[in-house]
Amino acid sequence: MIFSNMSDLNLFVPQKRKTRSSRNDKIAVQLRECIAKALVQNDFPVLPGHEDETKLKAFVTITRVNVAHDLRNATILFVTLNDEYQEEMLKFFDLQTHFFKNLIAKKLKLRFIPELTFKLDKSVAYSENIEKLLKQI
Repeated sequence: MIFSNMSDLNLFVPQKRKTRSSRNDKIAVQLRECIAKALVQNDFPVLPGHEDETKLKAFVTITRVNVAHDLRNATILFVTLNDEYQEEMLKFFDLQTHFFKNLIAKKLKLRFIPELTFKLDKSVAYSENIEKLLKQI
């Protein structure tokens, strides 16, 4: 094959990057809203043997939800108002993961319900520390 001019080669066409799709972003927003509504209602099942650990002990804010490209995993980042309850809230979310998955299955029409992983969002504490350091200068 002989090219008549250089434009036929398409050497300078930028390659498409794999970026998160808008579908992932939409699902992340829906997951965040679903979990946040459940936290506001505070109607969680009490698990036998874990009566004290299945109750909300602090106000929780869902800061971000990261959904994997294949929609099979989701990481939910949260912060608590009281730093002393962070570990207890991690345990709470670990115990209530099944409840949240069932709630998502009822509310959202997805082929697969993502595996949920709850983590503390350390970016808020990090930004507060940076602000404190900047004020000292």
